[in-house]
Amino acid sequence: MSAEKCGRHISSSRVYRRPSESSKPFSSILTHEPAIQFRKSSEFVMSLHPQAKNYVQWMIKNNIPPLSTLSPQDARVWDAKVTDLLTKKSQWSGKIENMSVPAPGPHGAIQVRIYAPSRSASHLLLYFHGGGWVLGNLDVVDYPCRLLATGTGRVVVSVDYRLAPENKFPAAVEDCYNVSRWVAENAVKIGGLKEKMAVCGDSAGGNLAAAVSLMAKDRHEPPIASQILIYPITDLTDSAYMNYPDDSSPALTRADMNWFIGHYIARNDELRDQYASPISRSDLTGLPSALLITAEYDILTKQCKAYADRLREAGVHVSLAHYPGLVHGFFTLPDVFDDAHDAVNQIAKELSSVL
Repeated sequence: MSAEKCGRHISSSRVYRRPSESSKPFSSILTHEPAIQFRKSSEFVMSLHPQAKNYVQWMIKNNIPPLSTLSPQDARVWDAKVTDLLTKKSQWSGKIENMSVPAPGPHGAIQVRIYAPSRSASHLLLYFHGGGWVLGNLDVVDYPCRLLATGTGRVVVSVDYRLAPENKFPAAVEDCYNVSRWVAENAVKIGGLKEKMAVCGDSAGGNLAAAVSLMAKDRHEPPIASQILIYPITDLTDSAYMNYPDDSSPALTRADMNWFIGHYIARNDELRDQYASPISRSDLTGLPSALLITAEYDILTKQCKAYADRLREAGVHVSLAHYPGLVHGFFTLPDVFDDAHDAVNQIAKELSSVL
């Protein structure tokens, strides 16, 4: 039996074991009714983790509408509502500060939220939220950012970049890059240390973290030591997902992907832009070390692993943490998925090893 089937998470340098499934209770809002019955495929039968099954069942029972049927504005309302319903109010002993970061051009300042876990200066971790470049804000990822600050001991800077379709590519990338540069230049001001700065993001935010790493290399600043890519979108031209069964990616479907990309990209030639599809870049040498976190039942897992392979081939140190049975989006719902906490621990271990 493979290590993956045994519930282990494989890295280039170590093996991660899944915590006990009973180590932490489900969120009280999730029911323990029989798992949803997915359509059987001739190739496989869905074997979701019990918490993932309950999550999908909850989405269906509560009539959460498909993204493709909503306007971006309505989708943002639903996204915030679901997150609020599935997130408990967490305790926080550190310092939180909202701040405006000046940005070049006529678009105005970029809002950020800074989480300082202690009064002493510590290394910096920038966080770019997911949501297909269309959804998300500082509040939606408030809880994961608190966990990251506590778990890593780093000052976490969460970025409220401009969203599509109001602001098409490359607005989000430029915002995240400009904040990264500002944070490096003002590290002392926000209680951080410039050395060993890392970027992190989930889904579209992982795409932005990868793109910022490329951009920082191309523009020779700021210095980025590590990139943490949580089920990132790395290839907008990926034709494989067009034939990917929705049963095997219940939390991010083909229609969802098309909806996101359609709102984000203005011209077809931008699909292959290296800052939109990092895997399209021919030379990946000299990039920061990377940790990629993937879920088994996620339409993006194949392209995530392909990007990890490309980075390794370019001589970049890569670790891969794979979570059997889980679905896209698990990381930002720590009260629903126990392994979100395990993923925070893996991120902390990865960052502690950065030279």
